[in-house]
Amino acid sequence: MDLSIIIVNYNVFDDVLKCIGSIYENISKLKFEIIVVDNNSARRDIERINEYYPEVKLILNSENKGFGYANNIGVSFAAGEYIVLVNPDIIFQDNSLELMLGFSSANKDIGVVGPVQVKPNSGIEYYYTFFPSIYSRLMQEFRLYMTAPIMKKRFFNFLDENIKTGVPFEVDWVMGSCMMLKRKLFNDLGGFDEAFFLYEEETELEYRLKSLGLRNYMLPEAKVLHNHHSSSGKIGANFVHYHEFRSRIIFDHKRFKGMKYVVRKILILSALWLRIIYFLPKSLFCDKSKKKLKINTELLKFCSQSKKKILSDKYNYDANLHLFV
Repeated sequence: MDLSIIIVNYNVFDDVLKCIGSIYENISKLKFEIIVVDNNSARRDIERINEYYPEVKLILNSENKGFGYANNIGVSFAAGEYIVLVNPDIIFQDNSLELMLGFSSANKDIGVVGPVQVKPNSGIEYYYTFFPSIYSRLMQEFRLYMTAPIMKKRFFNFLDENIKTGVPFEVDWVMGSCMMLKRKLFNDLGGFDEAFFLYEEETELEYRLKSLGLRNYMLPEAKVLHNHHSSSGKIGANFVHYHEFRSRIIFDHKRFKGMKYVVRKILILSALWLRIIYFLPKSLFCDKSKKKLKINTELLKFCSQSKKKILSDKYNYDANLHLFV
């Protein structure tokens, strides 16, 4: 079998149906299977998936342990030589999957391959294709991520210039919303690090791949539509902020060493303390600010732990849901 396509669902059954429909519409030459992993959705309509697509393998997790965990479970059931990890809000276009597989199989030093992602009615979905640095993290945490001159150039110019060539180009990492790699390679690496609940698990995995001398590529001719944040967006901006920040803490504690580690730790703690100081007086009069204060305080507690504790921590979704509702 050529491909195992793995989709993780959390309360977005309609998106899953559309995603699967686009796969069948645009694959004609490949042998593939589709595996849907449900992360203990409150809505149980996902259990009807085989009424629409009888051949889909459905895995029902009894609890939500995160995006990386769910994908690891899905891969354990996969039979394809290559795996494609796909968010349910992805819509495939034309022969994107066939192009990605053709490029991957023709090059021996390939780690991950991804398409150009396009946001409906907005054009290219820009993202920071480079591994995070102390500088980029500083810009990210002080809300200059897409406006500081160096960051702006790397965010927009890099993708624009390379996509225009129409030629596959190397990036540090491919977005996990649609990524292809060999199943054996994924398993040899131990899959996603399950300390990450959501966000940056793919960045960390691809960092490990690059450390082995493998290269990650984006293919301009392969395109998908991405309706970003369909699952996480339903819980709200506070949930997104918490997990983006928490995952940055985990990734940077894994990556940085020596003085870089010390500097990075100081920057994280400073960014969190500034947010706490800002929201503390506002929390006396505003419930929204009170929630933001609580979330940033929880992040501060998390970051203040030892490195060993941070890297071994497993997020408990049910126990922490009260922070976001």
